[in-house]
Amino acid sequence: MFNFKEELSRYQPILEIDQIEASLHTSEMQDLLDILQHIAKEKKQPPTQE
Repeated sequence: MFNFKEELSRYQPILEIDQIEASLHTSEMQDLLDILQHIAKEKKQPPTQE
């Protein structure tokens, strides 16, 4: 038989839309910062001669 109280105790809510948007934007910002840091690091290095 279905035990409502047991099922309710196992319930885990999903993220709200605002929380999902915030987590996605944070991730995108970190990716952008990583790219900019990589570009800045490349600019600081002297060019290699072949």
